[in-house]
Amino acid sequence: MSGLLLPILLLGCTPDVTKLYATERVSALAVATGVPPNWKPDAAVAIAAPELALALRKVIRTALSADHPAIQLPLPLGIQATLTPQLEVKSVKIALTTDCAACFSVQIALEGQARWEAGPASGSVPISAAASAILAASIHNGNEVDVRPNRIESLTVDVPSLGNLRVNASGPVQEWLRQTIANKLPPIRVATLDKGALPVRDMRLSATPDRLAIEILSDVPGASPLRALPSPTSGVEVAMSESVISGIARRAAYQAGTLAMDVAADPRGLVVDGSAFTLELRLWRLVGRGWYRDYEVVGDIGVKADGRSKLTFEAKTAKETASSPGALLVDPLAALFESRILDAIVTAMDQSLPAQTQQNVAGVRLRAVATDARGLDDALHLYGTLDVDEGGTGPARR
Repeated sequence: MSGLLLPILLLGCTPDVTKLYATERVSALAVATGVPPNWKPDAAVAIAAPELALALRKVIRTALSADHPAIQLPLPLGIQATLTPQLEVKSVKIALTTDCAACFSVQIALEGQARWEAGPASGSVPISAAASAILAASIHNGNEVDVRPNRIESLTVDVPSLGNLRVNASGPVQEWLRQTIANKLPPIRVATLDKGALPVRDMRLSATPDRLAIEILSDVPGASPLRALPSPTSGVEVAMSESVISGIARRAAYQAGTLAMDVAADPRGLVVDGSAFTLELRLWRLVGRGWYRDYEVVGDIGVKADGRSKLTFEAKTAKETASSPGALLVDPLAALFESRILDAIVTAMDQSLPAQTQQNVAGVRLRAVATDARGLDDALHLYGTLDVDEGGTGPARR
């Protein structure tokens, strides 16, 4: 009789792992609410100033090439002269301004020709212009970031005499150009963040002479802020703290629930260092009182080009580190693959790159392509190029 009682007594002393799992599930699925004052970002997207300048240059060029009514110039004796400017963008330079936290000062140089007609007489003259304007970036619909002209600070135009006509055409051309910049330039959609993939609690914008940054406060409770905002010299860069990507992965795992053989995967911590990652993985068995096993999974981070370049996590090895009483052996790499919890991180990072967007007026499209990824300063960084495409004619770069 005593031989039968001993296993029963031992069974009664075994902890109820399923209750522990239920407690961990509540914690993993928790969502932080409320926005604290002076919050620090735990994720961010940054676009380099040269790419913003390139996008603006192409938007201006498209606006200038659109059909415009000829400029009417009154002459003596009731005669009218017409002037049709044809300007090309020579350069666009972006600098910082104190107008707002997400404002830029932009200097635009233009040159070209102006065709004029007055009765039987006609001709063309060279023209040049320089404009200084303030651009402001703003957030719309909670996830769309646009850059648009805020105001024109200065505008100068140089137009020589139109043949023997005694008329100063600089003023009318200057007003024509002012109206083109003020009214014909559409907002440039530089980013559309997928809030379904990235848990965004709040967003704000900041600018430096080198980049525009979208600062993000995630809804992962207790996430650590970034040590520094990303600051690409070219292209685009996404950064997420390790605590955010761990929270995203853990939330996805508990939402997925159990896998084969009533096993559930639980990524309890993720460390990224250079091109490598280390994942603390717990596998729960949720039958009876249940059991768990803990593993340390090591693998590589990279970017794979397969039609559309994307972030990849490739698990290489797994080492057991702990277990509850009565735990059986389970293949952690197979469970990790089946749960696809790392895909949640990949999706969040990839969807944070500026998406391909078509402008309604200027026909300018931005498209980000991932090129590299690495762990740095307790954060995962994804780097990419930012192509600017006019009118669907194919990507164009500086």
